[in-house]
Order: sequence, then structure tokens, then C-alpha cells
Amino acid sequence: MHGISSIKTQQGSGTNSSPKLGSGSRGNSSTPGEISPAREIETGTPIASVRAAVSLFGEANSPSNRQLLKKNKSSIDEGGRMEKESQLHLLLKDLDKYKEQLKNAESTKGQALRDLEAANKTLQELTSKLETISDTKQALIQATESAKKRVKELEESKSSNDQEVDVEMNPDLVKERERYKACNAELVSVKQELTTLKQDFDAASKKKETALQEAKDAEQAAKLNKEKAGGLSEEIANMNETLKQAKLATTKVQDEHSKLMEEREARFRSLAEAKADKEEKIKILKKEAEGPELGGNLEEKMEETSEAIRVVQEQLKDVRAADQEELKTVTSELEEAKKHLQEVQAEESSVRKEVEPLKLELENLKKETSDLKEKEQKAEELTKTLQAKLDERKKELEAAVAEQKKTFEEYESLQSKLQEVTAEAEKARKEAEDMYKNIEALKKEAETSRAIEKETEEKLEIALKEAEEAKEAEKLANEKMKASQETEPEKSGKIRLPKEEFDSLTKKAKEAEDAATAKVASAMAKVEAITASERDTLAKLEDILKETEDVEAATNEAIKQAETAEMETKALESELEKLRST
Repeated sequence: MHGISSIKTQQGSGTNSSPKLGSGSRGNSSTPGEISPAREIETGTPIASVRAAVSLFGEANSPSNRQLLKKNKSSIDEGGRMEKESQLHLLLKDLDKYKEQLKNAESTKGQALRDLEAANKTLQELTSKLETISDTKQALIQATESAKKRVKELEESKSSNDQEVDVEMNPDLVKERERYKACNAELVSVKQELTTLKQDFDAASKKKETALQEAKDAEQAAKLNKEKAGGLSEEIANMNETLKQAKLATTKVQDEHSKLMEEREARFRSLAEAKADKEEKIKILKKEAEGPELGGNLEEKMEETSEAIRVVQEQLKDVRAADQEELKTVTSELEEAKKHLQEVQAEESSVRKEVEPLKLELENLKKETSDLKEKEQKAEELTKTLQAKLDERKKELEAAVAEQKKTFEEYESLQSKLQEVTAEAEKARKEAEDMYKNIEALKKEAETSRAIEKETEEKLEIALKEAEEAKEAEKLANEKMKASQETEPEKSGKIRLPKEEFDSLTKKAKEAEDAATAKVASAMAKVEAITASERDTLAKLEDILKETEDVEAATNEAIKQAETAEMETKALESELEKLRST
């Protein structure tokens, strides 16, 4: 191209070049720093921009591409670093949040332990009061046993004499029996209170076990949270160290990038100045070539120019070879940059994979913490409810103890009165023996009266028969007398009675009849009196036996209740021993 341009110039001018051209050529060939801009002779138009100059000089400024690659790499590193910093910031926030939740969990755990200790103290107080109630109940059971023995003795005395005290004759016994029933009713109420207290005690024990289990779970969760927080702290520290190293590397790359950019700008400025200088020289050469003042030394100048062009072509070959080497170097650096970018992307994906489980773990920790808070709130509410119930049961227990004491005092007074009633019963037993003897005498008299009544009835029947016969005889005699008087009194062969004798016989018959009727009435009155006395005696015996059966049934019921209460007390004591041992 240079040779063709010189031939066209020589043909168009037909004259020699000026010395100014020779001096410019020599100046051009003598400056090795201006070899690359000599390629601008190939075009007749000026270079439009720096980018065109870079492309025109055959990638002579190829280090800028390396700077661009390094800049892209640094921008990628900067983006990864910013993402890591944001993730680290979020992790730090989550860590602070979990530390705060851990502190709250520890404070809640301490409060739950304090509430548990208070519940244990209340439980001990209830245990001591239960022991007191058990002692009082044991005393009541012993008193009931003694009363049972006394009732058995009374039953034996009743069975030996087959008679019991008349209730209507002993109103004090009625009163004492009513008091004894009231004492039994109070014993039943105390038994019910003990049953309720046992149920409350079981419920409190279950709630205590639940609270202990929740406290253990909270402690384990707190330990796990501490361990997880420690692991997160280590990971965050490692990420902080990585970020520091990335920041240092980024700063270093940015410094190198700034230096390379300065070098690039300086090189572009030198290229622009060289371009302007060469364009000015080309314009001067064109004017000289077109002017008529060219001399005979044009051929020499053309030879010099051709020589300069040859030298420039050789230098251009060298530059192209150097550019090829530099291109290979840039290509290798680009491959290395790609590999490094792939490594950074792989590292970024691995970091994301590591961050995802951390996020999931954080979410799980959040859920566990919220569940722990809910459990702590439930435990706190349960503790408050238990405390209120324990206070209420404490008041009820105090009232029950006072009522039990009062019942025990009344029972002691009842026992003393029972002894008095026993003495009165002994006295009544003697009276009953006397009454029994009287009843036996009345029975014998009744049997005698029955025999007399039977004999009297027999005699009465005989007298009645005699009276009937006498009436029949009197009637027959009257009929005969009338018949004899009306018919043939003088011819009659039958016996005739005088009127006085007949009246005497009639009077005797009437007297016999009246005596028999009186005897019958007297005997019937005696029988009715004996029957009424027997009925009264039997009614009294039935009432006495009924009252005895009622007292015996009430005594048996009280004994059964006392035995049941004793069994429940033993069960409570065994449960208390188990709780103490645990």
C-alpha cells in the first residue's frame, strides 16, 4: 500500500520533492516511538475516535481489554461481596434476636422454677396437714372401735335377756342416738372432704410432673439454642473473615484497575497526539506533492520514503507478532478469568446452599422459640391456677381441720354420754328383767284364765243346755196344763203341779240362766283384758327390737365408714411416701 501511494504521488507531480519532505521522512524513520501511528498512511480520512484508533492499530492497546475483563471480574466480586454482606447482616440480626429469645427463655425458666419451688412448699404444707388429719382420723377410728365393742356388749346382754330398753321410757338415749348419727354424718362429710383433697392432690401431683417435664424440655431447648447460636456465631465469624479477605482483594483489584486506567488514558493521549502529528505531516506532504516547486530530488525522497515504508512494514510485522503474542496472553488470561469466574459462581452457589440450611434452621429455631414461649405462657398460667387452687384448698383444709377438731370434741363428749347411757341401759336391763318376769307371770295368769275360761265356757254350755231343756219342759208343761184344763181335766192321768211349785221351778231356771250369763260375761271380760295386756306387751317388745336394730345398723354403717376412711388414709399416706421418695 505504501509503495502504491508513492508511485501515484510521483506520477501526479512529475517534480522532485522538497527538502521538507525528506526531513519529515527522516524524522519519521528516526523515531522508534512513532512506529505504530505510521499505519495511518493507509487511509486518506482522519481517524474519527479513540475506538477507531484502537481498532486501526491492530489491537495495539490490547491491555485495555484485560483491564475490562478485570473490571468485569471485580464487579462480579463486588456483587458477590455485597450479597454476602447482606446475608451476614441478616444472620447477625437473627442471631441477636435469638440471643434475646434465649435470655427471655432463661428468665421464664427461672420464674417457672421459682413457681415450682413454691408449689413444692405448698405441697409439703398439705402433706403435714394430711398427716394431722390422719392422726385425728385414727383417733376417731379407735373411738368408733370402742363404741363398736360397747354396742356388741349391749347386743350380747340383749340376746341373753331377750329384752331391751323401752325407748319411750329413755328420752336421753334418743338424744344420744341422734348425736351419734350427727357424728356419723360429720364423719361422712370429712371422708368426702378427704376424697376431694386426695383428688386435688393427685391433680396437683400430675400438674407438678407436667411442669417439671416442661422445665426439662425448656432447659434442653435452651441448650440446643445455645449450641445452635454458637455454631451460627462461628459461621458468622468465618463469613466475616471471608468478607474481610474479599474486601482486601477488591481494594487491591480496584487500585490495580485505577493504575491501568491511568496508563490506558496516557497511552490514548499519546496515540491521539501522534495521530494529529501524522495527519499534519500527511497534509503537508500532499501539498508539497501537488505544488509545482518540486525539484529533481523527488526520486531520492521517494526512495527514502519507500525505505521508510519498508522499515515501517517490518516494524509493523514485529508489532503484529507482538500483538499475536499479546493476544494469546490475553486469551489465556481470559480463560483464567472465566475459570475464576466459574469458581466464584461455584463458591457463590455453595455459599447459597450453606445459607439455605441456615435459613431453614433459623426458621426452625423461630418456631421452636415461639412454641417454647407458648409452653412457658401455658406453664405460667398453669402455675397461677395451681397456686390459686392450692390457696383455696389450703383454706378448705384449715376449715376441715377446725371442723374435724370440733367433731372430735363432740365425739369425746358423745363417748362420755354414751358411757352414761350404758349405765342407764344396764339399769334399764334390770328393769326389763323385772318386766320380763311380770310378763311371764301375766302369761301364766293368762293361761290359767284361758283354762278357767274354757271350763266356764263348758259349764256355760251345760247351763245353757239345761236352761233350754228347762224352757222346753216349762213350755211343754204349760201346753199340757192348758190342754188338760180345756179337755177333760177329771180324766187326765198326767201329773199335775201346783202353781207355787211351777213358779219355783221357773224362778230357779231363770236364776240358773242369769248366773250362767254373768259367768260368761265375767270370763269374756277377763279374756279381753288379758288379750289387750298381751298386745301392749308385744307392741312394746317390737318397738324395742326395732330401735335396737336401727342402732345396730347405724353402728355398723359408722364402722364401715371408719374402715373405708382408714383405708383411704393409708392409701394417701402411701402416695405421700412415694412422692417424698421421688
